[in-house]
Amino acid sequence: MIDTRTGVIAAAMLAGLAWRLWLTFRYAAWEESDFGNLAMVRGVLDGGFLHYDMHHLPGYYALGAVALAVVGDTLVAARATSMIGGVIALGLSVALTDRLAGRRAAQIAALLLVFQPEFALYAASSLREPVYAAFAVGALLALVSERLALAGALAGAAFLVRMDAAAILCPVLVVHALSRPGGATRALRALLPLASIIGLWALYCRFEHGTAVFWGHTVAVNLETGLGQEATSRVDWAIAGLDVSLRLLGDLLPSRIGWGIWAGLLLAWVSIPWLDPGGRVARRTWALAALGFAGFWAAVGFVGQHSPEHNLYWKWLAPVVPFVVPLGVSGLLGFAQRVRERAGRLVAVALVAVCVAQACAAYLLETRRQVQLSAQLYQPQLDLGKQVEAQIPEGVPLLLDNIPACWIDRRPHERQMVSWFDVPTSGEAAFAAWLLRENIGWVLWFREDWTQAPRVAPFLAAGGTWQGAGVLLEEIDREDGYGWIWFQVVSEEIPE
Repeated sequence: MIDTRTGVIAAAMLAGLAWRLWLTFRYAAWEESDFGNLAMVRGVLDGGFLHYDMHHLPGYYALGAVALAVVGDTLVAARATSMIGGVIALGLSVALTDRLAGRRAAQIAALLLVFQPEFALYAASSLREPVYAAFAVGALLALVSERLALAGALAGAAFLVRMDAAAILCPVLVVHALSRPGGATRALRALLPLASIIGLWALYCRFEHGTAVFWGHTVAVNLETGLGQEATSRVDWAIAGLDVSLRLLGDLLPSRIGWGIWAGLLLAWVSIPWLDPGGRVARRTWALAALGFAGFWAAVGFVGQHSPEHNLYWKWLAPVVPFVVPLGVSGLLGFAQRVRERAGRLVAVALVAVCVAQACAAYLLETRRQVQLSAQLYQPQLDLGKQVEAQIPEGVPLLLDNIPACWIDRRPHERQMVSWFDVPTSGEAAFAAWLLRENIGWVLWFREDWTQAPRVAPFLAAGGTWQGAGVLLEEIDREDGYGWIWFQVVSEEIPE
C-alpha cells in the first residue's frame, strides 16, 4: 500500500515527466549551449571518459556519455540525462517540502514545480542545470535528515556539474553542522567529501589543462561581457550592479514564480529565527539554502551586470526554482493561516487559490513565449544543420559554427568545419585568398559580434552576392531574427 506522501511525490514526478516529454518535441533550445552540450557529451565518450572541458566541469557530460554508450544517440542521451535530472529534482523538492512544511504545501509545490517554465523547459532540453538541481536538492534533503557525509558527497556531485555549488552549499553545510552538539566534528564530516571532490578536480585541471585555477576563465568571461565595463567609477559600477540585482529579485523572480509565491518567500525568510532557531534548525537550513541560491543568482547579476532581460538569467534561475518555490508556498500557507484566524477559512482559501492560479497562468504564458522564441531563433539553425548533413558531401570544407556545427558534431563524421574564431585573416583580399586556399565550399555568417564573423568579414553583412579575388559568395538562405546568412562559395575565376 502506497502512503500519501509517496503518492504525492510519485504523482508529481509522473506529471513532471509527462509535461517535459510533451515539451521536448516542441522546444528547440534555450540557446547554443544546448547543442554545444551534445558535442561535448560525444567528445567525452570518444575520449574514453578521460578528457573534460575545464570551464564546464565533468558531471553532466560524464553522465550523458554513459547514457550515450547505452542508447547510441547523442540527442536522446543528453536530453534523457537532463530530463531524468529535472524529474528527480522535482521529486526531491516535493519530498523536502512535505518533510518541512507539510502535505498541503507539498501538493501545491508539486503542481507549481511541474509547470514552472525554466524548471520544465530546460529539463526538456540538453542543459546541465536540471542535473545540478537534482544533486543540490538531494544534498539539502540529506542534510536535514542528518546524513552529513551523504550531504557533502551530493554537494560535491553538484559542484561537478556547476561550480556555483561550492560557494552556495558550503555555508549551508557548516551552519547546519554547527547548530547541534559536536559541531566541529559534524562540519568536518559534511565538508570532507565536498572538499575532496573539489581538490581532485583542481588536481585534474592542473595536469590536464596546466592550471588548478579552474574558475578563472568563467569569472573573467562574466566580468568582461556584462554591462559593468561601461561604468566610469567604482561607485557607478556598484550602483549599476545593485540595479541589476534588484530588478532580478524584484521583477524577474516574481514574474517567473508567481507574485503570491514571491510574497510568501519573503514572508518565510522574514519569519525564520535565524540566530536562535530552537527546534526549527532544519527549516532554517532550508531557508538558508533558498537564500543562498537566490542570493548567488542576484550576486552574479551584481558582478557581471548583464542586462536583466538577458536569457542567461533564465538558465541560471532553473536550479533556484526548486528551493524558492516550495519555501514560497510554505510562507504563503503560513500567512493564509493567520488570515483564516482573523477573516475565516473561505477568505484564506480564496487567497491561496488566487495566488496559485496567477502563478500557473503566468507559467503557461511564459512557457508558450519561450517555445515560440526558440522556434523563431534556434529552430532555423537546427534545420540548416540537418540540411547540411543531408545535402552537402562530407568532403566539402565548411566555414560553419554554433548550432549547425554542434549538431553535426553530435556523432562521428569526416567533415572539415572551421570556426570563425579560427579564421586567420582580416580584410577582403586575405579572406578571399583563405577561402580558395582552404577550398571552403560554404560559409555561415553571423551578425552577433561574439561569433567573430563581423570582425573577420564585416563586408558580408549585406548578404546577396560578394565577390573577392577569384571567389564569389552567393546568398542561399538567411534568418534575420537571430541574424545569419548562408553563402555558397564559387571558387573559379569570375568573368569581367
